[in-house]
Amino acid sequence: MTSMTQVFYRAPDIVAGFADRAERARRSVVHLHGAGRGVGTGVVWQSGGVVLTNDHVVAGTGGRLRMQTLDGRDLPVRVAARNPDLDLALLHTSADDLPPASVGDSSRLRVGELVFAIGHPWGQPWVVTAGIVSGLGEAETRNGQRVAFIRSDVRLAPGNSGGPLLDARGRVIGINAMVFGGDLAVAIASHVVERWLNDSQGRRARLGVGVQSLPLPEGVLNGRSRGLLVVSLEPGSPAEQAGILVGDLLLHADTVSLEQPEDLHRALQHTDGTLRLRLLRAGDIRVIDVTPGAGS
Repeated sequence: MTSMTQVFYRAPDIVAGFADRAERARRSVVHLHGAGRGVGTGVVWQSGGVVLTNDHVVAGTGGRLRMQTLDGRDLPVRVAARNPDLDLALLHTSADDLPPASVGDSSRLRVGELVFAIGHPWGQPWVVTAGIVSGLGEAETRNGQRVAFIRSDVRLAPGNSGGPLLDARGRVIGINAMVFGGDLAVAIASHVVERWLNDSQGRRARLGVGVQSLPLPEGVLNGRSRGLLVVSLEPGSPAEQAGILVGDLLLHADTVSLEQPEDLHRALQHTDGTLRLRLLRAGDIRVIDVTPGAGS
């Protein structure tokens, strides 16, 4: 009886917490429209007026786009970059006080996790719908690139396109893309979005290493299951100059645990200077500081 009572009293707190996170996330969602009609949804990805949406949302608008914010402003929008293969578009607006969304790590998402979407289905503003992650996978684009996507049973409709798919903590883990169709909603994973955004803004950082995920025997490194094995080095690269060697096992980059290649990419995205790498070499733990270079 006691445990049932405890659950009973905790439930309102859980519901209220979810509602609070949804309300905060709505402030970072915008309504995109052109030629007098609503065309879709966007999400403020970074401060300084950086907005992400689907490419198919801006296609056919001739660049004549405006956006409405939750606080009632109507602002002009400029299309800065497009990628039809990924169905992503980068927008800029002059307003630099829009609150950016909190972006989560979609590479760690699991099937069964609670997710919710915010958008403008059939023109209804800032509607919230919820569901669970139904599947994770990859799709091949027209240029042969394989990209991660997320399937969920969140209910979407025309007007949701380009809006955020969020985890239970209110972090964006995908951009909803109705263009892919199907019975389940499909979202472009946030780590794919981040990679493309960095490339589009010319901010891609690089170490010049080739890595692959390596499983470790049980009991090694306090139960750690995987690391990133350095399998190649570019001559003259930042990694080579810092003393990284082929055969090193990368464990951490700053505070990011390195188990999959995407983990290293995520650490590079968020570094503003020197990256501190913790690695295993010939049975010894070493720490090496590397200053990433600009990618092309």
